[in-house]
Amino acid sequence: MKNILKTVVVLGLFSFLMGCGGGGGDARAPGALTNSLSLAVVDSSGNVVNGITYGGRQQIRATYTDSSGAPISNKLISFSVSANAGSATLGDTTATTTNGQAFVAVSPVTATSSGAATVSATVGGLTATVDFSISGTTASLGALGFGSNPLAASGNTSVRVLVTASGSPASGVNVSFTASCGTVSPATTTSGGDGYASTNYSAVRLDGTSCSGATTITATGPNSSVSTGSLTVSTPVASAINFVSAAPSQIYVTGSGATAQSVLKFKVLDASGAASSGIPVQVSLRQNPGGVGLNSVGSTADITPVSDSSGLVTFTVFAGSIPGPVQVKAFLPATPSVYAYSSSLTVQYGPPSQNHFSISVSTFNVEGLSWDGTTTSLTARVADRQGNAVPVDTVVNFTSSSGQIGGSCAVTLKDGIASCTTTFSSQNPRVPNGRVAVLAYTEGLKQYVDVNGNNVFDAGVDTLMDLGDAYRDDDESGTFDANQGEFVVARGGTGTCAGTGWPVPSRTNTCDNATAATTVRQQAMLIMSGSTAHFSNEVVTSSAIAFRLNDNNGLSGNGTTLVPVYVNPMPYGTTVVPTAIDNTPTGVTCSILSTQPSVVPNIGPTSNKTDQLGSSHIILLSGCGPGDRVLVTVTTPKGNATFWTYTIP
Repeated sequence: MKNILKTVVVLGLFSFLMGCGGGGGDARAPGALTNSLSLAVVDSSGNVVNGITYGGRQQIRATYTDSSGAPISNKLISFSVSANAGSATLGDTTATTTNGQAFVAVSPVTATSSGAATVSATVGGLTATVDFSISGTTASLGALGFGSNPLAASGNTSVRVLVTASGSPASGVNVSFTASCGTVSPATTTSGGDGYASTNYSAVRLDGTSCSGATTITATGPNSSVSTGSLTVSTPVASAINFVSAAPSQIYVTGSGATAQSVLKFKVLDASGAASSGIPVQVSLRQNPGGVGLNSVGSTADITPVSDSSGLVTFTVFAGSIPGPVQVKAFLPATPSVYAYSSSLTVQYGPPSQNHFSISVSTFNVEGLSWDGTTTSLTARVADRQGNAVPVDTVVNFTSSSGQIGGSCAVTLKDGIASCTTTFSSQNPRVPNGRVAVLAYTEGLKQYVDVNGNNVFDAGVDTLMDLGDAYRDDDESGTFDANQGEFVVARGGTGTCAGTGWPVPSRTNTCDNATAATTVRQQAMLIMSGSTAHFSNEVVTSSAIAFRLNDNNGLSGNGTTLVPVYVNPMPYGTTVVPTAIDNTPTGVTCSILSTQPSVVPNIGPTSNKTDQLGSSHIILLSGCGPGDRVLVTVTTPKGNATFWTYTIP
């Protein structure tokens, strides 16, 4: 019994070891004594090899046998590249055994693939593997072939080259293409199953111009393999010219201080629509308002620029002295029927004109005598002497005698109108009468009569409305007062002329009648109104109460007599609300019909600072009689209230 047991144990161990399989590409099912599977790489003659090469026609051979070594036929074996699959590829993934053997082709993925890989095979629960090396092969490039040669200007054609390895067409090989002129797309392509790598060539440069003459195409493969070919591109013929742009499209007369020149561009094209370089283009003025020049100030002679590598001809138009539309014609001297006109180019006059300078105030009477930070806006509207908008970004400056004002604003266009706006804010310093002088000014031209019609001031010919230095008439005296510290823009003129006060203050004897240049200016007067109401000039009847309403700034007097010194209106927006108090025991009840106006209006100062600037109000009554009273409540925008009571006489 002990000997029998030993025999069983030994046989069991042998069976276990046999079922575990081993190296060398052979595999057996665990615990089985029947079948085995092995793999090998063989060449086209069936010899076992250790590696594969591109075009070498190697195969993976699987051998499937039973325990006695007899071949097993008609069994499906599955194959796969189980390691480094990017370097090797199989001709098929399954094969059926014949006389115990099955074959699948194996090759490098590309002619230049190298390294090593592993192939696995599976059948009947068995798996076997085989490792092998991969050797790269030098690819060769054949002659370049063109779909068309010669090629029309700006034309395109196909390009291809045959890639071979070991004398056979090679697929999967990357080939790069370049051109001495023009473009190829795609620049890099991969050879197909027939071994050809193909791309497309265009005889148009990246800047849009056409190539001409001999062009070399170069194909470069792996390992620096190179193939070149030449094709001929016909010389392009200019057949069209287009207007491109005028930048800027609006320029201003010479001496305006604004942009007085524009760069114009035209583009020359060939028959295919591609840009054409090296083509002379003749340019001439067709519409000239006066003094416009080509490539230099005042020159009206034709010019002949040559198109650049982008087919563009570029030149400069200079403004003259007269505003108006400008048009130039560009044509091909060799073919005058090929031409184009410019569009949208205009010369504007430009400089601000004293006669076309205007200041408006949103609110003249603000509640600012006792309050800081009450604001109002001032808008300057600026035009040239033809009434046209001045250039965008023209700067208008502001200065004020009291409070604070934004120092400048830049002109913008809205609906074609040139204007800019700044803000005034109440604060110190303040004067007792609350009046504020604001001067707006900019550089521009005096008004003049253009006798000879050349749109330029000619001393001794044209009639000039002369102006002296601009100043801010703080005390409203009508003359410049240096001892009052009034602001002035001195220009150095010494000519004799009368002075003026606001709204267009001009300093005496500072004129210069030799030039039209001046500081364009206008003065506005604002009021920082008080917050306490004063009633004056009252007329009271049984049907109406009429009175003037002022702030009480500057009131003086003795006893009960009040004498207005500088009387200003209440702030804009102050409300006037009457209440009837009926004291009549019998009869019709006293009532309020209406108040006209019920709100203090926007009231601006006049040129006489002692004017009574208060607002007039009428309260219409109904059914009122002697002894009846009317209580009037006046409330400012900041909520300050003043109460007055009237008794019907």
